[in-house]
Amino acid sequence: MKKIHKKQLAVVSLCTMMALSVIGCGTTSNTGTAASNTETAAAENQAIEEETKVAVTDTKTYDLRCSTNLAATSTVGQGLARFAELVNEKSEGRINCVANYGSELGSQAEQVAMAMEGDLEMVTAAPGTGPGAYEGCQQLMLFEFPFLFKDNDHYRRVMKNESVIEYVNNAVNPIGFTAMAGQSQGSRDILTNVPVEKLSDMEDLVLRGPNAVYISMFEALGAVGITMDWNEIYTAMSQNVCNGCEGSPSSIHASALEDNGKYLAITNHIIACTYYFFNTDWLNSLPEDLQTIIRECANEAQTYQEEIDDEDQTVALEAMKENGVTVTEITDIDAWREACAPMTEEYLAKGEEWQNFYDLLTSID
Repeated sequence: MKKIHKKQLAVVSLCTMMALSVIGCGTTSNTGTAASNTETAAAENQAIEEETKVAVTDTKTYDLRCSTNLAATSTVGQGLARFAELVNEKSEGRINCVANYGSELGSQAEQVAMAMEGDLEMVTAAPGTGPGAYEGCQQLMLFEFPFLFKDNDHYRRVMKNESVIEYVNNAVNPIGFTAMAGQSQGSRDILTNVPVEKLSDMEDLVLRGPNAVYISMFEALGAVGITMDWNEIYTAMSQNVCNGCEGSPSSIHASALEDNGKYLAITNHIIACTYYFFNTDWLNSLPEDLQTIIRECANEAQTYQEEIDDEDQTVALEAMKENGVTVTEITDIDAWREACAPMTEEYLAKGEEWQNFYDLLTSID
């Protein structure tokens, strides 16, 4: 037997009572009662229709297309895969999340542009190299400033700081983004096709960097910097377009860059990060419960990436050694710091926002 909705049952009962009442009354009261009965039934039916509309709305499916320009085997890539898995599971099919990696959708800049235009709902990008290419966001390059942070633990405290997250969102909101889930890519070193054992060995080397801060750093160290997307480095090194690049052991090994560079100088010169940048219009279009799920899954993916990254840095470094890479601990690192020191004054002179963001980053222990 078909189950009767409680409100429908109430309407039927009320109509029955009204009908019995009409039989026992005169013609004059019958007209008024019938009208009242009709109004009540209409109100009840409208309530039922409204509940049905809500139920239909709640079963709508939302597409969440997300991407990173890093390899699927990188810890950021693995974190993104975990995020997609969690979203699909916790939303119980109400969100269909699909992740893309590497150059599947183009360069990092192209992926960021797609997310701004709504062709992606989320992009995983470095704040300085991604949104930092746009007016009002350039100061986010300070996330990747040489010798600014003590170590990786310090860097993660900075990324998770509520004031920093609020600052980042205030910067990227005007270009249509909402940021969350900052993830460290680990301390970065220099991979080259010639040995680098001291600062003077950097002289005239051509090295790839993702944005202006890296180029300024290379110049301060005596090298020549060129910009290109991460996914172009392998070919560029194989064709001797550049002598090398820099990155964490994990990111370098995930992209097999040691195939074309057999010397790794341990410098820990920069720590870089990524954030999840959601298209704000899309995020706000979700029901509140799904927005909550998105944030929960982003936080869980952040924790997962952090857990696997520390171990992967060590594993990747050992794998690179097995692949024939000579690893050198730089002993004159203080000279590298001194060479980069003038960059601080140079970049803070770019404007008030640069100074404000620098003061915020350096205020966190």
